[in-house]
Amino acid sequence: MRDSNIKNITISKKKYRPEIEGIRAFAVICVILNHFNKDLLPNGYLGVDIFFVISGYVITTSISGKLSKNIGDFLSDFYSRRLKRITPALTVFLVVAVIGVCLFCPQPSVYLKTALGASFGLSNIYLYQNATDYFSSGTELNPFTQTWSLGIEEQFYFIYPLLAWFSGFSRNVKKGNRNFMILLSSMGILSLLSFIYLYGNNQPAAYFLITSRFWEIAAGCLIFLGSKNNNHIQIILKRIPSLLIFLLIILIMFIPAQNSGLPNIAAVLLTVVFIASLQEKNYLYKLLTNKKVMYIGLISYSLYLWHWGILSLSKWTIGVSSKNIFPILLLIILISVLSHKFVELPFRKITLRKTVSIFLGIILMLISAGISFVFGRNLLKKIYLGKNIQANSESKISNYCSSISSSFRNLIILGDSHAYKLYKALLECDSRKQIRLAYVDRTAYPRVNYSNPYLISKEQNNRNNNILTEKVFSELNSTRNKSKMQNIIISMRTPIYFYPSDSADGLLFPNVFWNEDYSKIIKNEEVIASWIAKLIKFAKENSKNNIYILLPPPEINTKSNPISICTKEWFRSRIPSFCYEGISMVEAKKTRNFFYKELMKYSDLTSNVFVYDSFNDFCNEKLKKCEVQSLGKNIYMDSNHLSKEGYSLIIKNLFQKLK
Repeated sequence: MRDSNIKNITISKKKYRPEIEGIRAFAVICVILNHFNKDLLPNGYLGVDIFFVISGYVITTSISGKLSKNIGDFLSDFYSRRLKRITPALTVFLVVAVIGVCLFCPQPSVYLKTALGASFGLSNIYLYQNATDYFSSGTELNPFTQTWSLGIEEQFYFIYPLLAWFSGFSRNVKKGNRNFMILLSSMGILSLLSFIYLYGNNQPAAYFLITSRFWEIAAGCLIFLGSKNNNHIQIILKRIPSLLIFLLIILIMFIPAQNSGLPNIAAVLLTVVFIASLQEKNYLYKLLTNKKVMYIGLISYSLYLWHWGILSLSKWTIGVSSKNIFPILLLIILISVLSHKFVELPFRKITLRKTVSIFLGIILMLISAGISFVFGRNLLKKIYLGKNIQANSESKISNYCSSISSSFRNLIILGDSHAYKLYKALLECDSRKQIRLAYVDRTAYPRVNYSNPYLISKEQNNRNNNILTEKVFSELNSTRNKSKMQNIIISMRTPIYFYPSDSADGLLFPNVFWNEDYSKIIKNEEVIASWIAKLIKFAKENSKNNIYILLPPPEINTKSNPISICTKEWFRSRIPSFCYEGISMVEAKKTRNFFYKELMKYSDLTSNVFVYDSFNDFCNEKLKKCEVQSLGKNIYMDSNHLSKEGYSLIIKNLFQKLK
């Protein structure tokens, strides 16, 4: 038994390649530099792709030559090792970061759901389902965004040992190595094709899903499998100057190409060649195996976890600037060192039965998930250290009530969530007035046939259109016999219905517009013309009523800055400049000008249709800016919905037009 252990140690040492730690160090430094400042290293995020290749290589190395009695023994050994490696440091990070984000963020529900997903290796799926753009700066405020890559790896580890076993590789059968290579190569090629296709059609899927990332980890696996055969390709790779490959990897880190998957593909291929070509005793090998460089590689897992979390929480509190960048960096290093020394290493070195290790890993996952859930449901508002935004959201709406009270008798508001928010704001004036509402979220009136891969299917859109049409019919009929005249306001978020994409919310792919029976895709210009024709028809059918089209305010990019970060707190003395400087009018006009011009062409065709452009209540033509705050108070609730303060700016002017 003792001889067997010695033999295993010898094999392990022979397999171990210390330069891999140096490559890890390079990858994590690239990622951290990119996250601190994208201008420093535009493509530094490719360090994650390098991590994927390394993971594939290391995991294949670790199972090579190991003998197991049966599949149960093999799987339990594999999963126990993975859980001991991943879950302790991840659990500690998640627990601390969950508490931190609840202390300093007033509305952290999205972040807590990401943490909940991360507990089970599923945060990448959650981020995909919420159509997160990894490159948008709004992700910087989610302390758990970086866990998407751990989700990819954990999902890979779930299926990997099964592939290794049934191919015969982990059973050391005669053609097991070849079978495993063929299997991984085939799956890797399909995954790569999926990545290439989706990057141009569904970027979040290409970025966040295991199906389009499998090829990267598989590439690392194939390096080791290929090295076992002293074939012609291996000889050629050894002749390639590793320094040249390393310089090419550095070069692509500086070439920004966010709209293309080519940098990812190049990073993976170059890393594969680099690992295969790197030889001992050259200068680069000595650099990568330097003790200090290797130490950075050894703590790279903790560095990767904590650097993002600390950066995110810093942006929620003290801000990140040239004045405090070094203290923040020192804090990241200190906590990562402590995490590696007191969390990672003790759990990795502890000797436990395989089943106990698996059970412990599951318990840790449940602990972090439970804390995320409990804080999200029960303790959220109790531990937040800032101001209660809702309690301090007094507005001027009530000041205008007396001047408009006689104007909005039998008022009907139609549209989507913008109509609902307007309705709620007007109820503050006098809840006894005859204000009626017909609205369905994400649905325009008159109807617009559209779909979006992240927001809504055409079936859902059709169903919503029908529901809203019925509601409008019902509301009009219920008041038609009671009053000779009614005021009808149509309020909706026009950019999402009439433009190919929604820039403020960071949607990466365009809406698809359909004809009346959803059988044919049409251009957005045709959609606007169709909507206006329906509006004119609606106006003629309701000729006794005044119809007001309330055009929405300019939209702001809350992916870059959630509006809540504009609120001054004792722990947030530095407010982002966009809060008080406003947003560019040129940018704000991009999604409105065409629709506005087309609408105004037809406004004279019917005497009972009026257009009110709320854009003018928020934007200053001389300054070429649109406000985000008014007298220090937030005008917006999110990228496109107004706060009570925001509605107070338009209600007075709007109701002066009501007859």
